[in-house]
Amino acid sequence: MLVPSVVFQSPDGTFLVGSDAERRALTDPGRVARQFKNRIGDPTPLRIGDSALTAEAVTARFLLRLLSSLPGGQPTRVALTHPAGWGHYRLESLRAALSANGLAQVLLVPEPQAVVRAHDALARLEEGAAVAVYDLGGKTFDAAVVRKLAADRFVLAGPPEELDLGGLDFDEVVFQHVVEALRPEWDALDPMDPAVLTAVADLRRACTAAKEKLSADTEVLIPVALPGIATREVRLGRTEFESMIRPAVEETVATLDRALRAAGTPPHELAAVLLVGGSSRIPLVTQEVSAQLGRAVSPAPNGMAAIGAALEARGLEPEPAAVATAMWTRPPLPEAPKALRPKRRKLTPFVTAGVLAVAVAGGVLANNVLTNKAGADTTTTTTAPPTTTTTVEPSVVQYTPTQQPPPPPPPRTTTQPPKPKPTTTTTRPSTTVSTTKSTPPPPSSTTPITSGMTKAGAP
Repeated sequence: MLVPSVVFQSPDGTFLVGSDAERRALTDPGRVARQFKNRIGDPTPLRIGDSALTAEAVTARFLLRLLSSLPGGQPTRVALTHPAGWGHYRLESLRAALSANGLAQVLLVPEPQAVVRAHDALARLEEGAAVAVYDLGGKTFDAAVVRKLAADRFVLAGPPEELDLGGLDFDEVVFQHVVEALRPEWDALDPMDPAVLTAVADLRRACTAAKEKLSADTEVLIPVALPGIATREVRLGRTEFESMIRPAVEETVATLDRALRAAGTPPHELAAVLLVGGSSRIPLVTQEVSAQLGRAVSPAPNGMAAIGAALEARGLEPEPAAVATAMWTRPPLPEAPKALRPKRRKLTPFVTAGVLAVAVAGGVLANNVLTNKAGADTTTTTTAPPTTTTTVEPSVVQYTPTQQPPPPPPPRTTTQPPKPKPTTTTTRPSTTVSTTKSTPPPPSSTTPITSGMTKAGAP
């Protein structure tokens, strides 16, 4: 069964899926949601009518509604494929939503592995064989290399590659081609008119059908039925269509080449190349992939991913429900660029000056204690050697743009009596406007030398 990924919520809360949802969306487009799979893991909810649901919750309800409508009843085992590049957060978000809707036993299978599993059922692969998967779906493109390790066991040979590009983008190219052909009448349409909205929805479906026909025909005529527009058909040729989508197709081929290099598998070592997804049937895709790999390729049969998922569900036990719990509410936020971060004031000079001042004060105090003890004790005499102490004082910078800085203070020269030669300490000229000096310590047996020092260019 091929069912469009579309859901519609009626005013009474009933969920419709597939073609039924498409038909109801023509008259009430505010209650429909499409392509919600790509939003799984995004905490921002989707607005569907009067409800706000996350994409994983919509996916769970879609699957539940689809299973309940099967002719043979709900199956005992269910497998659901997903892009191979999904991480732990997105998978756990989906598991939690499935469990909340009574689908805890659903088996999640990476799409490339499901495709290769189905291909192995049709043409048995040897152990160790590598298969490249080119998956051009409706909204995304995925490329991966899958290797067969043993019977019914397939693993990714390297990290998968993906693009936010798919068949819907090609549909939009055809739609814009029609819009350009209808100008200026197109610009005169009323976007709030329900009849116009319904006609535009029909036109979009006609553009999708025309894209699919171009896979077999060389040109198509796209029917147009819009209020107030006399044009009834717009022509589009295959050559013109391929010229419009060629840059996007070349990007997918380059992504496939990156996946092969990441897996360490050259094209000539591949046992098969599988082109899956509806848009992989475009002739330009087959030509570009064949030219890149140097070998003939062709699209795989329809439903390969679904067949492989069914084989996985039949042969493997479903994963336990205990892991169906979301681990986080959202991915971590990226760090702000350095240019946007607030600048921090550097305090290192001030902290260093404070530490030096404390050390000097401790040295003076210890010297005083030793001197006093020498005068009181008659049996032990301690003579402190002459000490030269320099105190570095922090400066407070005051900057006034309209004033010129005063001339720097003259250098000080102080001599120490115990030494035969005077000791000279010179203060470097400072560019600061003013300096604040602390009160010198009281005199003691050691006469300290105090000189004011400032750091030029202090902030």
